[in-house]
Amino acid sequence: MTNYVNYNQERWNRVSGRQGNSYTIPISHEEFVAAKNSPLQVSLTVGKAVPLDWFEKAPGKKLLGLACGGGQQGPIFAAHGYETTIMDFSKEQLAKDRLVAERENLDMQTVEADMTQAFPFEDESFDIIFCPVSNVYIEDLTNMWQESYRVLKKGRLLMVGYMNPWMYVFDADDVWDHPDKALTPIYPLPFNSRQLEEAGEITINPEFGYEFSHTLEEQIAGQLKAGFAMIDFYESKDKRNRLSQFGRDYLANLSIKL
Repeated sequence: MTNYVNYNQERWNRVSGRQGNSYTIPISHEEFVAAKNSPLQVSLTVGKAVPLDWFEKAPGKKLLGLACGGGQQGPIFAAHGYETTIMDFSKEQLAKDRLVAERENLDMQTVEADMTQAFPFEDESFDIIFCPVSNVYIEDLTNMWQESYRVLKKGRLLMVGYMNPWMYVFDADDVWDHPDKALTPIYPLPFNSRQLEEAGEITINPEFGYEFSHTLEEQIAGQLKAGFAMIDFYESKDKRNRLSQFGRDYLANLSIKL
């Protein structure tokens, strides 16, 4: 087995280089101007914007965009007065943020780093950590929660979106690409593509890389054990996904560093 983090990193660089999905296309000048002249609207999940009052709870505007490169939401934060740093393990995704920042004359920092390792920031550096659905690409969330806690100032906020794990019970091709095919539960949870590959049960598609569903205990209790308290929560749906007719496929929460 290849190192799954390096494999996923190469996957994002490759897909981003050819703008191979919607998360790799930087916002246009027209989209940027419209976003700048409107109330802040950003997303942790598909299907719902983050409530504005989440940001109003933050006593400062120094923001870390965690694993959310691509030249989309980072520039919007910067346009709304946030001192924005984008951390991502994909150099191609970070290049999109720099492209938009240079085009729009924004002061925005980019840092190439991996969520499974120590974050390259001093203790208590940020007021907000904003992490859209991305921890699906790492196997163990412990470091992510602990490092997020470390680099946040006391009383500051963690905003994170993640997949509802039940999405991974079914074959992804059947869910997304074969709407007429009967859905049959296949995979027990938590879904771990690295272990399934080692067992010879799946072949990793280089277009998607390694994914991990995580239990709700890993997602929610993991934050609590790191020292956070959860203070708000919502769910959303991606209507392109046929499972959304049966339930919500995304979760997002707001936590505070105690």
